[in-house]
Amino acid sequence: MKVLVIPEDPTRDQYILKPIVEKLFEDLGRKARVEVLKDPHLRGTSEALDKKKIEGIVAENPMENLFLLIVDRDGDRLGNSHQAAGREADHPHRLIACLAVEEVEVWMLALHREALGAPWSEVRAHHDPKEQYADPFLRQQGWLMQVGSGRKRAMQGLGSQWQALLTFCPELKDLRDRLRAWLDRTPV
Repeated sequence: MKVLVIPEDPTRDQYILKPIVEKLFEDLGRKARVEVLKDPHLRGTSEALDKKKIEGIVAENPMENLFLLIVDRDGDRLGNSHQAAGREADHPHRLIACLAVEEVEVWMLALHREALGAPWSEVRAHHDPKEQYADPFLRQQGWLMQVGSGRKRAMQGLGSQWQALLTFCPELKDLRDRLRAWLDRTPV
């Protein structure tokens, strides 16, 4: 199975999204070749949720079995939930959307909850957790100058913390359940 992850910006997000999506399929007992879209290089949720952009991406990648549109919810200030649902409705058999609460960096931070110095509920609820928690955490660890501004290094504990990640970030559990349902009804 070929899976293309559509991020809002692959520059750093790929180092969080690819291992998580690979782990989702492993958890479901399915083999998948997971790639993160880099061309076109999207910049921001407005591009990633744009109807014409997504139509072009789907049309230009006919060999992909599934597209996973994964972007930040960003407090839903710009209606990302509504737009993501629209992109799913546009491609009901080939695209599943997932919004990270509030940013994909929170998924990374869930692996390091104890080191953050803040209650997890506060981290999850913050509208700008990347600036408030992720960047300071990566700087404190001395990882900012590493691959993906430290995101690749920060994701190394994913395997041992997978079940905790699903608990602390319920949108990922929901995505796993939606993927299971998609796989059950789609012959690949």
